Amino acid sequence: MMGTVYCGPFAEAVGYHDHEGYSARILPDGTETAIWTYETREFVGYRAHCECGWRGRHRYAATDEGEQLADEEWDRDHLRPLIDAEAQRYTVPASRLLDFTRELRESLTTTDDEQGRPMLTAHCQGVLHAAEQLERFLDDLAQNGGEL
Repeated sequence: MMGTVYCGPFAEAVGYHDHEGYSARILPDGTETAIWTYETREFVGYRAHCECGWRGRHRYAATDEGEQLADEEWDRDHLRPLIDAEAQRYTVPASRLLDFTRELRESLTTTDDEQGRPMLTAHCQGVLHAAEQLERFLDDLAQNGGEL
C-alpha cells in the first residue's frame, strides 16, 4: 500500500504514523482492499480509508478522479479534523504574532536590479507577502473584537 502520510504542524500530536490515508479498491464482491495485485485489477470503485480503521462514507468511481476524490475525503473528513482539534488546544498571543511579523520584515534583504536599484528577491517578496497577510489578519482580529 502506498498512502498519504501527514508531515505538517501537529503531526506528532495527531499520531501521523497511525493515520496513513489511502484509496481502497472496492472489488466486485464488495471487499475493500489496499492491495493492488493481478487479483484485484478488476474493481468497481474506491473508498477512503485510514490505517487507524476509519473509512469514508462515499463510494467513488473506479477512475483516477474517483481515487483522487477518495483521497480528498480522507484529508477533509478525517485528517483535517484531527489537526484542527489539536490546534484548538493552543493560543498564540497577538503580541507574539506581531513580534514575528517584525522579525520577518527585518529578515528581508535586497539585491540590485539591472539599473543598480535595490529590489527584493523573489524569496523576500514571498516573506513580505506572508508578513502582510499576517498583519491584515491581526488587524481584522482587532476590528472584530478578537473574533473571526
